Amino acid sequence: MARPAVMLLQASRLVPFERSVPQALQVSGELIWSRNGQLELSFGVLAAAASGLNELVVPDGLIDGPQVAGQRRDELWTTTCFEAFLALPDQPGYWEINLAPNGDWALYRFEGYRSGQCQQPLQSPPEVTLRRWHHQLRLDAQLDLSPWWPDERCPELALTTVLDRGANGISHWALRHGDSRADFHDRSTFLQA
Repeated sequence: MARPAVMLLQASRLVPFERSVPQALQVSGELIWSRNGQLELSFGVLAAAASGLNELVVPDGLIDGPQVAGQRRDELWTTTCFEAFLALPDQPGYWEINLAPNGDWALYRFEGYRSGQCQQPLQSPPEVTLRRWHHQLRLDAQLDLSPWWPDERCPELALTTVLDRGANGISHWALRHGDSRADFHDRSTFLQA
């Protein structure tokens, strides 16, 4: 089967908002946007040693491979969560995608900055795969946004991650941050296609 034409490919290292995060901890994000409304997201967490991932708070019972039991859930962002924000250029509304390591997910539509939030339906749940190595964790997800995303429109986007490090606190990672606080909804931090 031929892969649809890729309209946008973005791969970047994410930066933490908090200055207390060890430099040995790294997060990366990758997005592939295809003409047919298919979205592929990949996030990686890399620690200097295997013990660096031990402090991550993740759901119990994680398995490597496809996460087939994932459910739509709210407030995934309160602990370790991988996220993407998408917006149509010149429109005030935007979408927030949340993905947990166990395959739980959420998709919200906002009418404007942190306002008018509602669940955005998906034809089928995201396909989420988790892989772990000694000191690495990778989450890959595929979503079909075609039923409601306008054809041929590249999004403005932000790739973000929340890492819950237990006693060491929560850190907020993004392609870029605003000045005063970690705010993933800040459209000035979205990249423009």
